[in-house]
Amino acid sequence: MKKLSVLLFILLIIQLYGCSDHASEMNESVVSTSEASASEFETPAEEFYDDNRNISTKSENDSASTDNKETENASASTYNTESENASASTYNTETENMTSQSEEPIATANDNYYSVATDISCADVESYAAQIRQQFLEQDWLAISSEIAYPITISGSTYYNSTEFLDASNSFDGNLEEAFLEALEEEDCVEMFCNWQGIMLGETGQVWISGIRDKDFTSQGLKIIAINGLLKSNE
Repeated sequence: MKKLSVLLFILLIIQLYGCSDHASEMNESVVSTSEASASEFETPAEEFYDDNRNISTKSENDSASTDNKETENASASTYNTESENASASTYNTETENMTSQSEEPIATANDNYYSVATDISCADVESYAAQIRQQFLEQDWLAISSEIAYPITISGSTYYNSTEFLDASNSFDGNLEEAFLEALEEEDCVEMFCNWQGIMLGETGQVWISGIRDKDFTSQGLKIIAINGLLKSNE
């Protein structure tokens, strides 16, 4: 009986020991499975974090690139606008200066230069002289006839009015002295010689002009008072 009891006790111990090992293996299995599950769960989370970080970095790079391009475009646009404005301003300034210079009359600096012969301004005297010079070079006898202070003596003949001068001008063609025209061509009508008698055009006084007054001293303006060497000598 005693042997039987011992045998039963041994079997009980064996069973208990076996259950304990089995439980331990089960626990280890459960722990391993849990760790594996946790590992599998953590991996997608890390990948998701990495993806978000990549997306964020890419967005920042794209934003920075866009900002840089916009800044460069804005700077280029501002530079071009300023350059165009500067060019336009420079161009306008130069154009205004050229216009101003072209409108200013070319005249003797001393406005009293011809005061010994007339009280008419230098600019008006030189402008009138240039007009008379051109009329002679173009042989516009009709225009010249209205600018003469009559009576006037030309190459030995005296003319008392414009009609007589125009009648005589019909014979001027082919009889003009070349030296007369050449002297007027060289005349620049600036700072011309003058004295109390008048103002001289041509190196040897081919034409003289002066301010003319009526008997009551009313000014008639500038007129031609002498024409020398216009026609060839008959000798």
